[in-house]
Amino acid sequence: MVKILGKVGLLVPALLTGAAWLVILRLKNVPAPLLVVYGLLLAGSVIGLLWPRVLGRRSTRRRVLAFLGVPAGLGTLGLYLAVVYYVTDLPVLLALAAAGCLGWAAGALLRGRRRVSGPHARPTRRAFLLGGAGLVLGVFSGLSVSRVEGRRREMLAQREQQRQAAVRAPGGRRRVTDGVLRVFPIHTGDTIVTYGQFYGGLDGWEGLNGYVRTLVDKAQITVPVYAYLIDHPRHGLLLVDTGVNREQAHDHDGYYDMTSRLLSERDEYQMTPEQDLRVRLARLGYDADEVTTVFLTHVHDDHAGGLRHLPQATVVMDRRDWDHGVFYPHSFDLVKENLSFPAFDSGAFGAFPASQDHFGDGSIVLLPTPGHSPGHMCVLLRMDEGGVLFMGDTLYTLPHLAVDQVRQMTIGGADTVHQIEAARRIQSLLASDPGVVPLFAHDNTRYQSDRVLSAFAQGTPGKEGLRELRAHMETVLTPGWRLRPGHTPRFVPAASGARWGRVEFG
Repeated sequence: MVKILGKVGLLVPALLTGAAWLVILRLKNVPAPLLVVYGLLLAGSVIGLLWPRVLGRRSTRRRVLAFLGVPAGLGTLGLYLAVVYYVTDLPVLLALAAAGCLGWAAGALLRGRRRVSGPHARPTRRAFLLGGAGLVLGVFSGLSVSRVEGRRREMLAQREQQRQAAVRAPGGRRRVTDGVLRVFPIHTGDTIVTYGQFYGGLDGWEGLNGYVRTLVDKAQITVPVYAYLIDHPRHGLLLVDTGVNREQAHDHDGYYDMTSRLLSERDEYQMTPEQDLRVRLARLGYDADEVTTVFLTHVHDDHAGGLRHLPQATVVMDRRDWDHGVFYPHSFDLVKENLSFPAFDSGAFGAFPASQDHFGDGSIVLLPTPGHSPGHMCVLLRMDEGGVLFMGDTLYTLPHLAVDQVRQMTIGGADTVHQIEAARRIQSLLASDPGVVPLFAHDNTRYQSDRVLSAFAQGTPGKEGLRELRAHMETVLTPGWRLRPGHTPRFVPAASGARWGRVEFG
């Protein structure tokens, strides 16, 4: 009985590990029929090694290894090389191969000594060959380190040349220093998400179930990633969020560790040289070194990646996100000593029970909106002609303000409750002050692409620009925060030759 329980104890984690690996491969777009065959090989080899007779009366562990284990092992190596391997893995793979050969050689040597007893025992020929191969592979592993790093430096240098060329391209804007408050939307690239993750919160995309579906569902769309630059006459150059950086988009596997690589897609971010945060700032007449403060709505990496370019800035964020929400710390490496955590002790602000008047003059008010992350917050900027509410990921798009009809994936449980409560408070704030307009980080509708970009093209929308944005909101949403006809999103599969689908509204 103890032996059976021990084998079951080995079988269960082995099968769970195999299942997790299959999910990862599906995330990497490996065809489902191939995964079925490969999964059967994995399961058969594990079960066969534990209970050989299950696969036939004449079955032995050696036969299981030969007919199932070896194909499964080669399949694992092939799939890894095809969908996970990155050039910086080469030294590690060579070192593992060297260690395997040396271990095999040691085993062969011990077996040879057992078979030939006495003082004249000699190691077997196999041990010599395997040991030699192990030493050669070890040497190659050491030599490959510098070659790999050199190749990566060349690639990054090429990207830097492209960035510099984008900065120097004609058509840039000269900085205007007339003491007027300006706000500029900065498109820092696009991210690839599943349609359900973006719009399926009311269709079962919640909690663990929603996360699993993001791994296996291939109904994908591209959505923009926006940061916002504030040129404030009293408080200097400020940013709300920072978008993604060039390495995330073009050196994804080098930027993230193995775990992050396994659970994300290589092309999850798309960025042209012109969309680099430093290029966008330079084209507007500013320099990244001039940014004094970053208001980070939350810590997710598509909002924090640009921190790599702002090591001198003070980063204002909710402590709960720093303590419990950081998944990819590399983006914070250069600013982790410059963090500032608001106390949210400025009292209630409308429907919000707590707020933080950051500068003490009412110009920027931080509003806690937890749910999407533990310490998510929105940023309200007061202007002479009205106000701007930077939404972060509390709500993805303008139609998401109809939170009972359109909802993004939520974490589940209390976090979902908190996020919906935050949406209600935002609705209340917008309803109580018609001079405030929302600005989103990922809006893929005409509100962002047509109205917002037009109104803020020069950084100064004026009262008329804000009124036009509110007028557009009224064409999409009723006063009761319901969608008007013609504004319900639906997924359209990718056309022939296209990689991703699109969203239409009707």
